Formats: sequence, C-alpha cells, structure tokens
Amino acid sequence: MKLLHLTDFHANRRWYNWTLDHAEAYDLIAYTGDFVDAYGFEPLESQVRWIAAWAKLLPRPFIWTTGNHDLQTMIAPTACGEWLRRLPGAKAFGNHGHHDCLGHTFTRVKWRGVVPSLSDGDIVLSHAGPSGLATATTESGADGGSMDLSDALWAAPAPPWLMLSGHVPDPVRWIDRSAGAISINPGVNAGATAPNHVTIDTMTEKARLFRNGELADEADLSPLVARGL
Repeated sequence: MKLLHLTDFHANRRWYNWTLDHAEAYDLIAYTGDFVDAYGFEPLESQVRWIAAWAKLLPRPFIWTTGNHDLQTMIAPTACGEWLRRLPGAKAFGNHGHHDCLGHTFTRVKWRGVVPSLSDGDIVLSHAGPSGLATATTESGADGGSMDLSDALWAAPAPPWLMLSGHVPDPVRWIDRSAGAISINPGVNAGATAPNHVTIDTMTEKARLFRNGELADEADLSPLVARGL
C-alpha cells in the first residue's frame, strides 16, 4: 500500500487542489485534522461547503481524524462537527474507532476524544501525537502532544506500528519512536506552494518527507531499524 499522509491545511485551497492533482499516485489518503481555519477571514460556512465538495472528488479512499480547528465550538460554532458527517469515510471507524482498509487496521483518535484500544500493527491517526516525543515538541521546547495518547501507547499490550499526526507545525523531528511505535508528523510550511507531506510504502517499509514539493528526508520503518530512532 502506498499512503499519502497530510495534515493541517487550515482551508488552504492551494493545498487541497494539490492533493486532488496527486491523489491518484497513492492507494490511500490519510489526513490528520484541521481541515478548516477557525481564525481565518473566510466564513466557516463557506469553508466547510467547499471542503466537503473537495473530499467527494478524491479518487482514492480517504481516512481522517479531527483537529482542534474542526471542533472548536466556542470560537467556531459552525464547525461543531456536524459537517464532518458529510465527508467520505465519516462512518468507517464506527463506535469502536477501528477500520480495516487495504489489508491494514487503522485507529482514529478524535480531538479531545477517548483513545480507542491500541493493537499490534495498527496505524493510528491522531491530530496531536504522543506527548513527550520530538514529533509533538516544538523547536522552542513546547510540548503540543497528547498525554492521553501517550498513556494509551504505554498501556497497550502490543504497540501499534505507526502513529500519524500533525498539530505541531515545527516539530523537532518529523519522525520519532516510543514504546515500540513510530510517530510521524510532516509539520507545516504555511508559505509553501505544496503542503508538507509524508509518503509511506508499507511493502518496502519506507517513509519519505517532502517539503514544498522536494524530498527532504527518508526513513526505514522496519522494526529493527526503527529501534534506532
């Protein structure tokens, strides 16, 4: 499976259009939250309308989780979450938070939601990565990670394989490891023409980070090599 990991578009139309242009090169699109910009100038009603229409145009399976901008009910009552039900894959995870797709089990962690049980080999989608990791810590030292996810990770009988996240735009590292699981956060470059993204090939167990359309780094995700992270 060839997976494209994206995150934190914040209603950037250029990046949504870029995804439509490149989606067919992958088997699956995984998006880890913050579809809308709760603090932007464009009305939220307009944002959710065209984002929902965009998602229906994607030519590949689309799995996603929610971010803080998508559910910020006090600041953005329009984005309280009802519109998310119109997105493809909205019901795929059901009440248990797990979804089998293309031979892999995906686990969705909703923003401020209860972390589902984590199992061996899962690919986890969470807006904020596990607290304490370099993928959830900014260059200035602020930890933007989820303590609940970190606790669930350490409590799991067997760790998931991958944890895909975003939320922190300038992580110390785009890839890190904890309790046997690999954490990935592409980060965000707000001025770039193309969004930061990570491509993952589950057959070769390779991950590649792209910044502004250029290959920036790559990593081996095989368990033995990953222990050295």
